[in-house]
Amino acid sequence: MKLAHFETLAPVCPLCRRQGLDHALSIAVIERESRDDIAAGILQCTACGAEYPVIDGLPILVPDVRQFVQQNLFYLLARDDLTPAIEGLLGDAAGPGSALDSIRQHVSSYMWDHWGDLDPQGFGPVPGDAAPGGVTRVLDAGMALAGDLPAGPLLDIGCGAGRTVAELARRTGRMTLGIDISIPLSRAGRRAAVAGQVDYGLRRAGLVYDRRRYATGQDDDGLVDIWICDVLALPFRADAFALANALNVVDCMVDPRAGLMEMSRILRPGAAALLSVPFDWSGHVTPVEAWLGGHSQRAAHAGRPEAILDMLLSPGPLAAGGLRRQGEAREVPWHVRLHDRSCMHYAACLVAARESME
Repeated sequence: MKLAHFETLAPVCPLCRRQGLDHALSIAVIERESRDDIAAGILQCTACGAEYPVIDGLPILVPDVRQFVQQNLFYLLARDDLTPAIEGLLGDAAGPGSALDSIRQHVSSYMWDHWGDLDPQGFGPVPGDAAPGGVTRVLDAGMALAGDLPAGPLLDIGCGAGRTVAELARRTGRMTLGIDISIPLSRAGRRAAVAGQVDYGLRRAGLVYDRRRYATGQDDDGLVDIWICDVLALPFRADAFALANALNVVDCMVDPRAGLMEMSRILRPGAAALLSVPFDWSGHVTPVEAWLGGHSQRAAHAGRPEAILDMLLSPGPLAAGGLRRQGEAREVPWHVRLHDRSCMHYAACLVAARESME
């Protein structure tokens, strides 16, 4: 956790934030630090006393730390210093469907898309016309829709493997914070975006992965950091950011409308929000009644997700705070590589919104 980001963004206690209170966090313990980057320590609420760990440079700022640690203990304690041969042997022993298998597949798909275009070995076999860099191509289209931004830092929600955090900082010269709830992705993404080192296993087939290690050749200029946060309880005061970038994350929220309300809260008047959504809902993540479309086709919206998203970004009883759609939605392609012979192709709905000046 970079001290500059902590001091500038002045995060608040996410537990208190859920009660509508903005109590500041302080740095209670620093156990390992390098050049104003805290690798291990503890943050503490100045009011309620709640403690939040900083692990591998990632502050974990979620309302219920106890529950989060219990649910993610395997990922928190997972080693990242295994040699390719040992990791492969352990992967074989753990087998398909294991927690290790899940981590490796998830990281492989997203690191490939975020950073594969910089791989000196090339991006490997992939069926069809898919190529890495889909996330940056969607960002290109979104920034063109966003227009001018007010002054202030930028927030990348669901930043995953970190490429969009680095790109936003590089393109704007502004302090940029990426947040995600996935520990393995955030760990790999921070190493790539902040330290400039890509290190992951690219899935070839089954349980076979080829290690990819290379420098990104990019300098973050001290503008980039990544934290673990919950979009439903963002640990920031109102009007903190000039942009909220949320690519392919709305349909991964437990409550999409509540997530959009939180985005609206932390945006400055006139700030922009970029949303790309493939509406690829999963019942074990988002309850069906919280989906934006994809059900209840007997209603006036006929189950069309684009219509419901438009209602959330327009004045009315369903409006998500002050966010208002800007221009027309666009359809953008996105590829998720699974292995050498499998790739999912999405057509995501890309929408730009602007926070009301009122």
